[in-house]
Amino acid sequence: MSICSFLFGWDTGTIGAVTTMPQFEQQFGELSDLVRGVVVASILITSAVTAIVAGSISDRLSRKRTISLGSAIFAVGSAITCGSSALSMLLVGRCIAGAGEGLFLSCLSVYVSEISPSHLRGQTMLLVQVMTNFGIASGFFICYGSVKIRSSLSWRLPFAVATFLSLVVAIAAPFLCYSPRWLMLHGRREEAEAVLDLIAGEVSSEERRELLAVPPKAPSTGLAVFEMFGKGVRGRTWLSAFLQASMQLTGIDFVLFFAPLLFTQAGLNPATSSFVASGVTGILLLVSTIVSTWYIDRVGRRQLWIMGGLAIGACHLVLGSLYASGKAKDDVGKWVVILTIEIYAIALSTTWAVVIRLYTSELHPSRTRAAATAFGQGVNQITNFVVALTGPDFLARSAYGPYFTYGTFTLFSTLVAYLFMNETIGKSLETIEATFQGSPYAVHWPGAILSRSRNGTEQSVTRRRASRESQVLPGETREELRSGMMEMERMERVNEAVI
Repeated sequence: MSICSFLFGWDTGTIGAVTTMPQFEQQFGELSDLVRGVVVASILITSAVTAIVAGSISDRLSRKRTISLGSAIFAVGSAITCGSSALSMLLVGRCIAGAGEGLFLSCLSVYVSEISPSHLRGQTMLLVQVMTNFGIASGFFICYGSVKIRSSLSWRLPFAVATFLSLVVAIAAPFLCYSPRWLMLHGRREEAEAVLDLIAGEVSSEERRELLAVPPKAPSTGLAVFEMFGKGVRGRTWLSAFLQASMQLTGIDFVLFFAPLLFTQAGLNPATSSFVASGVTGILLLVSTIVSTWYIDRVGRRQLWIMGGLAIGACHLVLGSLYASGKAKDDVGKWVVILTIEIYAIALSTTWAVVIRLYTSELHPSRTRAAATAFGQGVNQITNFVVALTGPDFLARSAYGPYFTYGTFTLFSTLVAYLFMNETIGKSLETIEATFQGSPYAVHWPGAILSRSRNGTEQSVTRRRASRESQVLPGETREELRSGMMEMERMERVNEAVI
């Protein structure tokens, strides 16, 4: 499973660098900003389409077989891309690879979350992110080395590596164990117990009892797409999709895809230094994610998201201000820009990047987890496609516009998370389901806001009822009631002032 996440990071880390290689331009000609965006983003649009339907497919075939199928399709697409002699052939290859990527990425998070015990779920999911960042860093440095190859092998090599690795996953994935929760949904209790026996030392007796109590469910049909928008779960579906879109609207893939362009714009040598700078970014992402392993199951998901959002938004506003004021072109400003980009990368990789897949996969009940997680992944890829497609042209038109735009989106997402994200740390997936009960939309405002609003509403209703009743009472009694109500209002103002 780690290789799947490595593949995703590998493509992210290589494609931007590949499109700036002189050998690539000799083969396909110099690309305009729009065409470069299409080449980079073409993998994402087909990935988004297959990601949305991956949930229904994995409910039928199982998680591991869907991952195997997606990896095989990815291998075919990467092989076509590697052998491309025309730009159209390269685009077809990337679209095919995207179709496979959508399948295995959507199922990856679900599979890992379903086989992991609650106290280790954060760390096992974090391994997925570690391998993604390892793929990004490896891709940057492979391209830095391969650019020195004089032939077209310089840009074909990254695609050849992706083809080989995806074939390994396609062959090996069917030999993995089934998800015990998938087995329970299909009424295969004995097999689910056998899988649980393999990890008996990690799963608590209470968690085992909760899992084995999951009722069977017929294999998913196309109606599963509508079920995830049913009463009691649709709030979680929309929250998950919103968080997935927010992840891309931080501009992270804008930075990773076009890191060579960003560092060149900051004044570094486009031939070599930008690749080194991109590689440094990849290493920082990797190291930061590894450091996150010691706190991911200690610090709350909600807390990490809010702290990270504030830091990421601040970095965007600093970058936008530097470019808007013209300070970014100074000798000092250039290095401030580079340093801020690296701080931004660290802030994101230690907070949002380690939370997003974990939270959006454990958020849903078993009956909609695959479909809702796949839908969220599809929204993620669609947003990523828009960011990647518009990125080069947006940057060419305005040096500061992207940073202010992404910063605003990030801060807004942080506010939404503050209002609607419930904490899930340390809970089994079945216990999380109970946490979200009690609201038709399965999301809750913070208790302090609800309590205060509810108290205010009750007091208002009481005052209106007393006022209506006082109209039919004798004058002396009405005056006593009015006096009492005025005294109550005065005491409320005193209490609010004390608070």
